[in-house]
Amino acid sequence: MNSAGLLQVIKKRRSVRVYKAGKVADKQLETILEAGRWAPSGANTQPWEFVVTRDRGKMKKVRRIYDNEWKERKKEDPIHYKGLKKDYVGDVSVLVLVCGDPRTKQVYLTTRQPGDREKLFQASIANAVEHMMLMAASMGLGTVWVSVREEVEPELRELFKVPQPLRLLWVVPIGHAKSWPKAKPRRKISDFAHRELCNPKKLRQDSAIRPWPKS
Repeated sequence: MNSAGLLQVIKKRRSVRVYKAGKVADKQLETILEAGRWAPSGANTQPWEFVVTRDRGKMKKVRRIYDNEWKERKKEDPIHYKGLKKDYVGDVSVLVLVCGDPRTKQVYLTTRQPGDREKLFQASIANAVEHMMLMAASMGLGTVWVSVREEVEPELRELFKVPQPLRLLWVVPIGHAKSWPKAKPRRKISDFAHRELCNPKKLRQDSAIRPWPKS
């Protein structure tokens, strides 16, 4: 694939939240995981662990876990809470529970501060997830990042028998998009690329710091 083809795949990737029936073949799944395997990681620690399931019963339980979390957060602020429901986690062909082994952080011998080690740790795992999402997009498959918040972490850990000390970071659904979202606007390169020195005049005003953009 040439650079133009790769850029098209990158532009094609979407956060898909509506899925239709259709199987992700074993060969496709293996290729997606292979893409994750080749992600860069700090000190080549490869800190990721992926729990992969096709079990419909487990998917329904994951949907119920996220639905209960949504209901509880909605109760806290019924009028203003804008959190999106995650029912789609029960509608896909594959769910990938993304975990990380924090013991790998001790390999960062030249990185002394705990905060810096954490940055390397999470960035390494995020690299693998992004690789997998791009490979899925190249196959016409949809994916989306789903955070594992503190409210849902214990139940997910129990459901998938994830032992300590592994960290639970994200859930990634993989499936066939029922509707492929349109591309949202992106900032121009000239808006965020600073040449040689950071140009404070380019920084957005406080009023412009918001979800980018809703419409």
